[in-house]
Order: sequence, then C-alpha cells, then structure tokens
Amino acid sequence: MEKIIKKYRLEDVEKQEEDSLEYWATKSIKEKIDAMEQIIKNYYELKGPNLYEQRLQRVLRITKLSQS
Repeated sequence: MEKIIKKYRLEDVEKQEEDSLEYWATKSIKEKIDAMEQIIKNYYELKGPNLYEQRLQRVLRITKLSQS
C-alpha cells in the first residue's frame, strides 16, 4: 500500500475536505470498515482502563408474574 502525504495551507480547508471526500470515494466498503475499526481501536487504547468507569450501571429487577 502506497501512502501519499499531501501538504496544505491552513487556508485550504475546502480543498482538504474535497480531497478527503475523493479519497474515501475510491475506497471499498471493506477498506472503510477496516479504517473505522482501527479508529475505534486507537480510541480505546488512548482512553485506557478508565473508559468503562464513566458508564451508567444497569439495574435489573426480576418480578414474578401472577397466574392468570
């Protein structure tokens, strides 16, 4: 896989966005999914073990149904 690095000026935001859209338009669905999986993996690695501590705890209640 050949990587191409492009340099942009800070003022070239629209050109960067156009190039990005063109780039992803050429990629297959599998390549797009693989890229998303890598982004998610990187996110979890950056967040570390504290990622799950901020979640809400689920509470389950088991109730007995009355006989009809």
